[in-house]
Amino acid sequence: MTTSTLPTKANTSARDLRWKTVRKQLPNYLFVLPQFLFFSIFLLYPIFRGLQISLYDWKIMLKDQQFVGLANYAALLNDQIFRETMVNTVYFMILTVAINIVLALLVATGLKHSFWGSDGLRVLFYAPGILSVSVLGIIAIRVWDTQLGIVNYFVTTLLNGPRISWLGNPQIVIPALSLTTVWWTFGFPMLVFLAGLQSIPETLYEAAKIDGAGPTRTFRHITLPLIMPTMLFVVVTQFIAHMQVFAQPYIITAGGPGNASRSVVMYLYETAWKFFRFGYASAVAVVLALIMIVVTVILFSIMRSRTEY
Repeated sequence: MTTSTLPTKANTSARDLRWKTVRKQLPNYLFVLPQFLFFSIFLLYPIFRGLQISLYDWKIMLKDQQFVGLANYAALLNDQIFRETMVNTVYFMILTVAINIVLALLVATGLKHSFWGSDGLRVLFYAPGILSVSVLGIIAIRVWDTQLGIVNYFVTTLLNGPRISWLGNPQIVIPALSLTTVWWTFGFPMLVFLAGLQSIPETLYEAAKIDGAGPTRTFRHITLPLIMPTMLFVVVTQFIAHMQVFAQPYIITAGGPGNASRSVVMYLYETAWKFFRFGYASAVAVVLALIMIVVTVILFSIMRSRTEY
């Protein structure tokens, strides 16, 4: 009798322990549940739905869709416009991310210590980021306009130079859009770098100064290694954001001249909503997402060892 009751008691104790653990963790799961439902409905489901649609010659308002397998992806290999828009996007992303990171780090270094007017400068540098992209487009058109633009006014009036068609020249339209985007977005990485710089103990700089290290060596051997986790965050977030550029070329240049400033996301949008080729547009989206995932993994792999300190 005694031996037969021991397993029952052990099982009861184990069940009670599991139930207590579940009751203890239940509030945490309830807090996460709304976000998980939102994530599932508005992110996970569209991702899997997009993957499904990319395998069809999807026509709007049709009940039965034609399955084409990987034909949409095969067509992308011979799509000249897709290659042009991908090159434009990568070119824009590299320019914007590089200028953003260098400029944001330099400004954050200058604003690290408080001085008279430093708070006002931080607000001033961040202020363009609160503008909507429509307002940005209006400002950019006024700035880069060939006849009445502010830039050409200084070029022709002060420097006696020619009037440059900044948004009409295929060679310089993407740099113009990149500089516009840097002015609009550089406030966020600046604040992130500023937070990272302020977390570095001042005692390290004092010790380096006592040892005779100059500003260059101090930045190279103290600031840069300790700010690498922040650098990784900024690089990855900036890369993801600018690979999805859409509104700037759509509003400012309409993708022109020709396809010189047309981005991949802009091409995706036009394919889906102008020509109603939803299957092909979904294939473009999947390829773009895969490229971003692969590059992000590579960035993490390259910078992971540098972030451990």
